[in-house]
Amino acid sequence: MHWLATMSLHSKCAVTVAVMVMAGCSSDIGTGNEALSIKKVDAITTISYAPNSFVIGNAYPGWTDLVQGNPQFSHGAGNESGDFYRWGYIYGEAFDRCAWVGNQDINDGVHEDGDACGSPQEIDTPSFWVTYTNGEHNDLAGDGSVTHMHYAGSGCSDQNGYGNVEPWRVPATPGNSLGAVPDGKTLLWRYVTKDGNWVLVRDPAPPANAPNWYFVHRGCVSVANTN
Repeated sequence: MHWLATMSLHSKCAVTVAVMVMAGCSSDIGTGNEALSIKKVDAITTISYAPNSFVIGNAYPGWTDLVQGNPQFSHGAGNESGDFYRWGYIYGEAFDRCAWVGNQDINDGVHEDGDACGSPQEIDTPSFWVTYTNGEHNDLAGDGSVTHMHYAGSGCSDQNGYGNVEPWRVPATPGNSLGAVPDGKTLLWRYVTKDGNWVLVRDPAPPANAPNWYFVHRGCVSVANTN
């Protein structure tokens, strides 16, 4: 599984780029003084909480990433050949957090002094379960287990897929809609969001110009742990 896209900030948070003072932001924003680049996302790309680890959303072309530090190489299940990742503060419609994206999916940026995120988050699976999920998660490595979109499922009130829901928030708020996911479509589920209302899935055959990882409503899929 590949765990794994003029300044104006997401409306949730204001920033003064010259000094990188974050006001009113969530607690994952740190302070300090180190090399930082203001970059733009070039293509739809998965966002992960740690390099080569669980997906927490998708970045879209034109989003901003306040990148810290050098590219970091990592590899693992589903990504055996590995890739380079960049840590930074990512913001756009329906996402506002420090996280990792693939280095190849962001462009060269203007360098400033500052530290938007503090020390890079590395893999800490117990912390991930507590921060991003309600405790329901797939125990299999890689993609996880097969499930299916099921409109007749109990509580299936939203048949759309969403590129982002900010899974750490309670309640989560869906954004970047992919439109309706066809009834019966095969998906691979990974975890249930902190508020219990959404499930991260990988789509083996995603629509054109859409991410292969996205979120669907909890009532529309089964989350059994099966091989």
